[in-house]
Amino acid sequence: MKPLLIIGGATGTGKSDLAVACAKKLDGEIISSDSMQIYRGLDIGTAKIRAEEMQGVPHYMIDVVDPQSTFTAAEYKAQAARAIDEILQKGKVPIICGGTGLYINAVLYDLSFSGEYDPALRETLLKEAAERGKQYMHDKLRSLDPETADKLHVNDEKRVIRAIEKALTGGKREDDFAKAKYPYLMFLTDLPREKMYDNINRRVDKMIKQGLKQEVLTLLQSGIGFDKQCMQAIAYKEWAPYLNGEMTEEETVELIKKNTRNYAKRQITWFKQYKDAFKVSVSEKTLEENANMICETYNGAL
Repeated sequence: MKPLLIIGGATGTGKSDLAVACAKKLDGEIISSDSMQIYRGLDIGTAKIRAEEMQGVPHYMIDVVDPQSTFTAAEYKAQAARAIDEILQKGKVPIICGGTGLYINAVLYDLSFSGEYDPALRETLLKEAAERGKQYMHDKLRSLDPETADKLHVNDEKRVIRAIEKALTGGKREDDFAKAKYPYLMFLTDLPREKMYDNINRRVDKMIKQGLKQEVLTLLQSGIGFDKQCMQAIAYKEWAPYLNGEMTEEETVELIKKNTRNYAKRQITWFKQYKDAFKVSVSEKTLEENANMICETYNGAL
């Protein structure tokens, strides 16, 4: 079985172009692991790859969900697994590309929850999470089981609470990251923080020129309110206070930039869990050089 090629990293670091370049060299097809590019109609704010940028390389898991719908990591896992099987049956290389680390984990590992639990304890922890927040619960887990806390992202609330339950009740800890379901090689795009922030700021300015504000208004006019999952995406949710008269358009744009930069920092933290990943220096080498390095490393592992 051909291993998966995974290209991850923070937003604004050139993952999509690198994945396309590698796909052309390896005869691969790309599965997006972006939690918002799955939605139809959210194009500008998600920096969704355009048809011409795909350069004829098939892409999966883009524009597969109606914006009225919610979409879970479990649903992504099932659909991505089918795409992987389809690509492998063609004799091609499956390339997973994106910055939603939870989606990548969902494909690689068994993230299901099983076993007995104390309903009263669960209710208490859920109430505590609602009152104190995700960071508090993650810190609580760290005080009980630092090894598991290192493997769980602060936003992965369900698994954090389950891990706390196990720690408090003496349950056996499930090491979800012990063995991946697929063989894989992972490459993480790396860019100096200042350069990454500059790329993010310029990308947001480009979105505004492309008509991001109108895209948001069009979604709202079609009945997609800010209560929908897709409208909680960065570059969309920030327009709510603007439309309520609480912020100027200039302030809204700056908030999008700030939230995107903060998200990029969280992505960098998330991907640190992959100790076997190769670093790809985006600033020191050209796209062609990095694509060649990745492909040579991948072929050498076969």
